[in-house]
Amino acid sequence: MKYSNRIFFSVIFLLIISTSCSKSGRDEIKTATPIQIPPDVFDSVRAQVQDKFLHVFSGDDLFLFRGDTLTRTDSLADLYARNNYTPFWLYKERIEDVLHIFKNSTSDGLNPEDYEYTALQRQYADCLKDPITVTEAMSLEIVISRSVLLYVKHLYNGKVDPVSVFPEWNYQRSASEIISDSMLVRYFTGNLDSLPAILRPHYDIYESLRRTLRLVDSLGSQAIYNQKLPYLDRTLTLGDTCYIISSVKRRLQSTSEYNFDSLNNTFDEQLQESIRIFQTHVGLHASGKIDKKTIDKLNFTAAEVRGAILVNMERFRWLPNDLPKEFILVNIADYTLRHFIDKNVVYTESVIVGREYTSTPVFEAMMTYIEFNPYWTVPRSIAVKEILPSLKRNPNYLQSHNMDLFRGNAQVAIPSSFSNYTAGNFPFTIKENPGPKNSLGQVKLMFPNPYSIYLHDTPGKYLFEQEERSFSHGCIRLKDPLKFALHILSKQGVTQADIDKIIRNKKNYVIPLKEKIPVMLTYFTCYSKRGDIHLYFFKDIYGKDKKILEALQNSTSK
Repeated sequence: MKYSNRIFFSVIFLLIISTSCSKSGRDEIKTATPIQIPPDVFDSVRAQVQDKFLHVFSGDDLFLFRGDTLTRTDSLADLYARNNYTPFWLYKERIEDVLHIFKNSTSDGLNPEDYEYTALQRQYADCLKDPITVTEAMSLEIVISRSVLLYVKHLYNGKVDPVSVFPEWNYQRSASEIISDSMLVRYFTGNLDSLPAILRPHYDIYESLRRTLRLVDSLGSQAIYNQKLPYLDRTLTLGDTCYIISSVKRRLQSTSEYNFDSLNNTFDEQLQESIRIFQTHVGLHASGKIDKKTIDKLNFTAAEVRGAILVNMERFRWLPNDLPKEFILVNIADYTLRHFIDKNVVYTESVIVGREYTSTPVFEAMMTYIEFNPYWTVPRSIAVKEILPSLKRNPNYLQSHNMDLFRGNAQVAIPSSFSNYTAGNFPFTIKENPGPKNSLGQVKLMFPNPYSIYLHDTPGKYLFEQEERSFSHGCIRLKDPLKFALHILSKQGVTQADIDKIIRNKKNYVIPLKEKIPVMLTYFTCYSKRGDIHLYFFKDIYGKDKKILEALQNSTSK
């Protein structure tokens, strides 16, 4: 049929041509009327806005905008100067591109209303209906510029100031990652479709969070997530039959990450394996049994899961994109240390972190040396709050715990009584000597910082059997610290025999690192692992997520 149509139109075309040729040469061949492209509504004001910007941002003219007076000192002045004062946005296509970006900011867990999305939509629609004045065009241009700048800041650096959540935060972007005004001009005058990809974190984990966010948004409308699974005061195991088992299977299968041959009420091997996987990904012991903790995790609503994803996307926006070639990362929320080289995990270690009221701070520092058979200089807070009361009850407490008393740098005799000393009047420093019962164990790995936080051994190994391991005063205890010390020091020729000899000697011994290693203390309650499509969720042990989520959901005041 298509071939016949081509023949038909070819014949018609030839007939037209032959008829035209047979006419008198005096007849003029009529040309087709060109298609009229409607003018851009902003064409009439764009040049005038440019002239106005020139006089406001480089001269003495004033422009009143939302109660503020724009002058040459405005933060936008340099940006427009770099663009020859030409408006960035007074083109229909570019405004529509900006609105599209703002609308889709939800895919990064951001709030479009922070960027005046709805108001800009109305303002743009009004421009299309009625002629726009120079003042209206200038105001629209400024609103869009400020909104885009805020969007850039939120997506590139985060909306929430990390210091407001973690006061010790000191992560810095390298100079090459700082967005300059000249870069902004290139972004604003270039292809806007590529802007979000340029700005958002360049981590595979971040993309996993974005994908899962889309999935969770689709799950929220399913009725199954509006029903709570009851705990029946007993643990369900392989072979059990119970009316809630089918609901457990349906809830797991709704995520598209678990599949079952039968959605009946029998606890079969498929469900057992799925429960193990689920427990692993929500920070529980992978028992394969449905106990109360597992029911509690299964009852997480789509909104709660969504909130966890949004919060951790924000945390990734706080980090620099250019991570070191080698670094040690401790994630406080999942009690795990990982050593990365060339983006690969080369060593993993279980850790114990600080209690909620003596929380481990979040910061980065450089590991510079490893100390074997360490002394422990007792922090003053522990000395006056915990040890001083014991000394008042038992003046021999220090001797029985292998501790000495110092005043300044000089060791002093231990008083026969501490009854006259208080937290405000305790002029001593307490040091615990090296030994098998030393609170720091046999080794500590030092990355000097203002908070006296380090990695160390511990005599309390039994605590590593717990799922939740927030027991310390803030320092990070390692499950197998001598193994980790050998792992680090082997690069500079230290052997197991060398370490064994140092430990047997029982004397304090320090080995400086020939190459310093960055140590990053972080707090992620949700992330993915390379090669694993699932997300891992962990308890917010310090209650930080709520504060971040509230800040993300509140519209930014302009």
